[in-house]
Amino acid sequence: MKFTKATRNTTTIKLALCGPSGAGKSYSALRLARGLIGPTGRIAYIDTENQSAKLYSDVTEFFHCDLEAPFEYRKFIDAVHEAEQAGFDCVVIDSLSALWTWVLDHKSNLDRKGGNSFTNWNDAGKIFNEALQVILQSKIHVIACMRSKQEYVLQEENSKGRTVQVPKKVGLAPIMRDSIEYEFTTVLEIGMDHNCTPSKDRTGLFVDKTFQITERTGEQIAHWLAGSTDIPMPDSLCPMPCTETENFLNLIHNADTRDSLNKIGISIKESTLPESEKDVIRDVYRKRFKSLA
Repeated sequence: MKFTKATRNTTTIKLALCGPSGAGKSYSALRLARGLIGPTGRIAYIDTENQSAKLYSDVTEFFHCDLEAPFEYRKFIDAVHEAEQAGFDCVVIDSLSALWTWVLDHKSNLDRKGGNSFTNWNDAGKIFNEALQVILQSKIHVIACMRSKQEYVLQEENSKGRTVQVPKKVGLAPIMRDSIEYEFTTVLEIGMDHNCTPSKDRTGLFVDKTFQITERTGEQIAHWLAGSTDIPMPDSLCPMPCTETENFLNLIHNADTRDSLNKIGISIKESTLPESEKDVIRDVYRKRFKSLA
């Protein structure tokens, strides 16, 4: 038995991104991963969402693993082990909620077969913990995406001089075991406006901040892990809101249907941006449109 001096540069981060469908978890995870491991690092992507991650192949290079239903816990264990053995620097799990949903189904199946409900929960809990420990004890960085339960609330907005109530989709607690945030170093909650806030942050980098995740977010975490005392303030943490151009680009990257892209296209046409900036946005728009064929 031996004690060694604890330093952050001997650790990897286990980070969770939570948000409702359409908030931009997949896109944000890839940008964060790229900043975290640098331009030459290798990203493994475990996808339970019908290969939807491939829509973001233009964001950065990554290696895709398609997990098909049923999302049995051994599939997650095997995929994480494969990512480690293949020498990847970071693995994105999208979505960890699929594992929890399978565990709940497994428990329901045990109940139908009879037996004590408490005993069945104990069995299901052991299975979940086995997979979770493989993920948390991985020797590489882990970014786990979790879907949030969704609800619509009415918000007042000004429209042509009149105050109207508009339904807005918001995210609530993640579809996951209660208190799961205690298992991760940092948990970021992403809203439908693509801005995120931390619900837990042991790094201390993002406390009381509201920002959009970019590569610079990952770079800042990498500096912190290396024990650096000179951590640069990323652009995404500046108090200024994102520009209209950046907002359009984020909307385009997070659009998952051509119908939603068409609506964004109308907004681009009606905006007061200079034509030079509109041309840049339209070029990204056309590429995204083709990728959704």
